[in-house]
Amino acid sequence: MNSLVLKRHTLIANKLLVALSGVSRLTKRDNTYYYEQHAMGIAKNFLNIKWTKSLIKQVLAYMAKCDSQGRITLMSEEELAASIDCSIRTVQNNNKTLEEHDIIQWDRLWGEYIQVSFIGYLENCLDLHKKNQEELPMDATASIESVLDKYTSKSGYTSVSDEVIYELLKVENINMLRIALRALYAYESEVNVKQDTEALLSYTEVKYVLPSYIGYKAAIKNMVNKLQSIFHVSVLEKDDCVKALFEEKQPRKSVLEKIKDGFILSFNLVGPFNSKRQKELERVQADRLFGEFKSFFKQFGQFSIKQTDIHALAHEFGADLLERTIRSSTEFLKESFLHEDPSSFRKLVHEMESNLFMYMKKIANGYYQAKINAL
Repeated sequence: MNSLVLKRHTLIANKLLVALSGVSRLTKRDNTYYYEQHAMGIAKNFLNIKWTKSLIKQVLAYMAKCDSQGRITLMSEEELAASIDCSIRTVQNNNKTLEEHDIIQWDRLWGEYIQVSFIGYLENCLDLHKKNQEELPMDATASIESVLDKYTSKSGYTSVSDEVIYELLKVENINMLRIALRALYAYESEVNVKQDTEALLSYTEVKYVLPSYIGYKAAIKNMVNKLQSIFHVSVLEKDDCVKALFEEKQPRKSVLEKIKDGFILSFNLVGPFNSKRQKELERVQADRLFGEFKSFFKQFGQFSIKQTDIHALAHEFGADLLERTIRSSTEFLKESFLHEDPSSFRKLVHEMESNLFMYMKKIANGYYQAKINAL
């Protein structure tokens, strides 16, 4: 089966995760009324659509495939259908549905190949809004993370690793998929922002997101246990809730409210599934790799590359593939210096000096494509 080549890390607006998982029907909290769609600023077109399993997966795939402007210049319907486990006709029908709801624009190039663009990508898909009205130049090859300080966000966004995206695309049950997306949002809110050690979802929180026919504890427990390929999951019931969350910790008021349910789901992301932690490690490794390459390159010339571009490469491809890219570029320079004629070698050096970012991105993309096709 062919797999899509996805970004190493994908930013997804929390409000989009909520919309895809299903807006909570629980409107009364702490004796006040709370409407999730209003609090998070979810646009009506995202609320008026019936989110099927294949439609959710297709949007996730588009998010993990698009550039910093929300565009995909070339997409195979056949590869997409294989990756989200549906027919090509379903992919085509989904595109029509998304277009009718002003979520995407798409165009057929030839045969099975299409172009796709999100409408209002920054606002609707990343929840990013310019701090002022001045135009912010955004090159499609740039990293959106390099200009985040120029934007504000109402509900925030979650960084999701490619390992997690690939696992989400494999989920066979729509309600498991809904819980997984809710857990990702909870993890961002409670662990990455509030610095808790785990993300907690109470029975009430999950129940009011799922359809009524599936919202009972035994079914929920069965579904979350099948998400172990993505999360470390624990199901705490009755006395376990109090022992684990009250006696051993100093819980906040919101956690105390969850304990009253007597049924809590605990989620954690570890290793390569923890996108935020992985990006921190990859940035450090990428800085070291480019520092070594710059020292080596001095004997032939000098290049300039912004640190944000170095980090963008690490975020898109991962540190391991970036290391392979730099190692192969180093060996290629050595071989070219020894065996190529001087004019050809100077042309190679000039290409690197002119735009090392694009040179490395082209090489890394080739390695990444080969890696995915080998899966």
